[in-house]
Amino acid sequence: MVEFNWRGSLHQTFRINNSSPPTLTAFLTSEGLHRDLVLEKLPYDSARAKNRDSTGPDPKRYRDAKQVFQTIGLIYEDADSKICVTHFGETLLRWLSLMNNANAPILMRHAAYALASCQLNNPTGAGSRYSEDVVVFPFQFIWKAMLSLDGIIDSEELNRSIFKTRNEEELYEEIDKIKNYRTSRDLSLLGDEAITGSRKNDRIIPWISLASFGWALIKDKRESTVSGYYQINENMYELLSEASKIRHKHRNFTSTKEYVEYISSNASLPEDLR
Repeated sequence: MVEFNWRGSLHQTFRINNSSPPTLTAFLTSEGLHRDLVLEKLPYDSARAKNRDSTGPDPKRYRDAKQVFQTIGLIYEDADSKICVTHFGETLLRWLSLMNNANAPILMRHAAYALASCQLNNPTGAGSRYSEDVVVFPFQFIWKAMLSLDGIIDSEELNRSIFKTRNEEELYEEIDKIKNYRTSRDLSLLGDEAITGSRKNDRIIPWISLASFGWALIKDKRESTVSGYYQINENMYELLSEASKIRHKHRNFTSTKEYVEYISSNASLPEDLR
């Protein structure tokens, strides 16, 4: 089935903070390892497992996390089902134990450059389902919307407006709709939901989690000063304004490797000369 609206195919989030996120670290330290060995490294809580007789993580945990990390240019799986870590992924791994509030903007600038090049239509499993008419850079689109809307956005605005855009022209039309909605509070102005169902919020949150690069660029609702809204971090406002203006040509990629390495290259990281 060909998709036109943004879908809730991402099932996991991640958070970058002063400690090393265990699932992210497991992938970034798995260069050359087969998927089965990576699965064994993933954190596992038997008390929370659906099958209490299981001796390790459900394979879905590997698949879901791999999709998240390849979506933002950190890793991909080769033809032999082995993990390949990009230059961007290697750099992030070195920064995880070093990052603090003072130096975070240094890494986040490169992260924003990488995220700005991500396409909705791409050769990954989820990305390959989108129509060729969908010319969307999802994280840039989210930033542009927030920058035009007082630095904030909520789930309804994402799900009923931004997630239905197919190109940049439609994005600005939807931003105008959101502005009118905020004045009138008439939800019908935004139209139907793109993602439906009882667990729709579980499918919306991963999009904003990735657009925020692990909640470093954008605050989650619990940290926001505007109740119920996601909010651009104050010290990332100028950075996102710059990254949102980068113009990328929408491309057709022949493989996941080519696409993920392309995202990594757009991080514009210096060569590691160690």
